[in-house]
Amino acid sequence: MPAVYAEELQTKQDSVPSNLKLRNALIIGGGATLVMAYGFSNWWQSGLGGGFQTTNEGWFGAGTPFGGADKFGHLYANYAGVRLLTPLFEMAGNSRDSSVSLALWSTLGVYTAVEVIDGFSRKWNFSPQDALANLGGVLLGRALETHPELDAILDFRLDYRRSPRSPDFDPFGDYSAEKFLFVVKADGFPALRENRYLRYLEIAVGYGTRGYGSTEKHYRDTYVGLSLNLARLLADTVYDGHMHSTAFQRGTDRLFELVQFPTIAYGRWTAD
Repeated sequence: MPAVYAEELQTKQDSVPSNLKLRNALIIGGGATLVMAYGFSNWWQSGLGGGFQTTNEGWFGAGTPFGGADKFGHLYANYAGVRLLTPLFEMAGNSRDSSVSLALWSTLGVYTAVEVIDGFSRKWNFSPQDALANLGGVLLGRALETHPELDAILDFRLDYRRSPRSPDFDPFGDYSAEKFLFVVKADGFPALRENRYLRYLEIAVGYGTRGYGSTEKHYRDTYVGLSLNLARLLADTVYDGHMHSTAFQRGTDRLFELVQFPTIAYGRWTAD
């Protein structure tokens, strides 16, 4: 082995924390515990029992249980899991590639376990559509984590505004209060980034439902919106034009990538 290569390899080995496996286990275990605790307090209150049951829920039809909003919920939850866990695994001392891989498999593993528990629960059944949406979510998260040029252009966000019929704050189950948005950012295009006004604009296309899970008439809605790029605005006003320059800024940038704040004007088209 050449001396230079051996020295580089030794440097990489020395930079890996001795308790890296423990750190990774704590991240995975902590995330799994949060999801399972929420599940047993909200999804599986009726308990488990009987054999393993499956169901064909369909996708986005008017006659499906939630008009497809739940499928977007699965897609988003798994996407967000990859986007949130990747930087945590990096902070723990993993390489970039290892962090993305750990985030993908741990997120998919936890939400697959949720689907299996659904199969044994008294209220729900295992849904192949939910499982496929989970897979799509982690793959989308991986694509944006591994392609910075795509990440600069595209966000997948949740817009949650508590609906009047919901007494509680429930962004994971109140589908009538949710919009799932794919957002294209002008700042991701070099020519538009140079324009002092256009660089702050975003175009969003989204989907949401209203009235499902209640006695109300239900609707499936598509949205087109125009919003402000809060990450770019913060960078230009506080960080001298620099993106992702500090740990705090990277945290706010990730928040703005995942959550749509009320800086958007919508047009809505109702399917039914």
